[in-house]
Amino acid sequence: MTAGVTTNATRALEGRKVAYAIAEFAAVDFTAEEAADKLGVPQADVFKTLVARGDRTGPIVAVVPTGTRLSTKKLARASGNRTVSLLAVEEMERLTGYVKGGCSPFGMRKPLPLFAHESVRGKPRMLCSAGRRGVQLVLSGDDFVAASGATVADVVEE
Repeated sequence: MTAGVTTNATRALEGRKVAYAIAEFAAVDFTAEEAADKLGVPQADVFKTLVARGDRTGPIVAVVPTGTRLSTKKLARASGNRTVSLLAVEEMERLTGYVKGGCSPFGMRKPLPLFAHESVRGKPRMLCSAGRRGVQLVLSGDDFVAASGATVADVVEE
């Protein structure tokens, strides 16, 4: 755990006693690609948090590596929906309490079903938003899965 930056996401991890670090950068574009570039880490280590709505389940969250594209068909299949569509930014912000470019899978206003791409398993290091633009959580992929309760599935396009 680390001191200095406190967000709903860091509080959630501390409440679960999960080891993590913080990586900060000067955000301009508010994208996962920018985070990878400015932090000098491979894009595959930086995961972006996307919020969607399933026709059967309602809101769901997908966490996918930067440089990949979410497959709404695969996410629908994994989540028990027939169709899934990404939420508009305004709806995502209202639902999660986070802003675009700073949406963390941890500490959302209310817990939502979470699906993480299978590449997260076994990763010694993965980064995801800490709930503030320009601030990333750094933790192991297995700790991420355990702390988030994510269902791990193939949810990206080939």
